[in-house]
Amino acid sequence: MSERSCPDCDVQMEQTNVTAEGVGDLYIETERDNSVLDRLGVGYQTPLSACLCPKCGLTRLYADPSE
Repeated sequence: MSERSCPDCDVQMEQTNVTAEGVGDLYIETERDNSVLDRLGVGYQTPLSACLCPKCGLTRLYADPSE
């Protein structure tokens, strides 16, 4: 994953894991033809990665269209 900067603090975010008890990996699903995710190249089930700002705690999820 490419480096990400916090939009609020302008510091480099750190890659982290987000989990939900009893749930496997988090992913994004798209079932609709010509949906925004489909147009971005995001597949039917695309894994999500998480980044955390070490200063303010903002956490963001990102889908990697290349996977």
